[in-house]
Amino acid sequence: MAMNFKIFDNKETLSVYTADILRKQVHNNPTSLLALEMNEDLNWAYEKFVGETKQHPADFSQVNITLIGQPTTDVLEKLKIPENQFHKDGSSESLNSLLKDKDQISLGLLYLDDQGNVGFNDGNKNEPVFEARELMVVAAGADKADIVRALYNAKENDKDAYSQIKSHRMVTVVLDREAASGLDPDIVDYYSYKFA
Repeated sequence: MAMNFKIFDNKETLSVYTADILRKQVHNNPTSLLALEMNEDLNWAYEKFVGETKQHPADFSQVNITLIGQPTTDVLEKLKIPENQFHKDGSSESLNSLLKDKDQISLGLLYLDDQGNVGFNDGNKNEPVFEARELMVVAAGADKADIVRALYNAKENDKDAYSQIKSHRMVTVVLDREAASGLDPDIVDYYSYKFA
């Protein structure tokens, strides 16, 4: 299946959209397992996620959240998730241990950084995340333009991270216009979204 892109005018709108998807995931599936990558550029989306759950209450009593990488904010602590369901270690070992009791990650949220990295630093440890039911990859800023282009042009069915992302059956790449600036203009126009 082809990657689905959602391109927004700016990082703020991108963050609101990302937060809304996270809230809807919890609302629609109160037994979700969310794997959330920690990156400073995602902190705003996480803050909006917490705000969304206050405006539109969600039941976190059975939700599990596991972090990917070391926390860059403590805003997710405000979600009031039971302590034994909030896995803050950020390691692939912690995720694999959690997956012994769970069949699959419901939603994996990853960030494409300015070095082209995504997920755990050791690419081999990303398999459980790449096998999530749904995958979201977020990138913002002009410094991601070439990296987004590389993801778009990745060959499917290879072993590298971009190929695995591109081959995923349900992946959405969420970008701001700056990060999308390396894509052909007709692609950017086609995938541009207004979101209120």
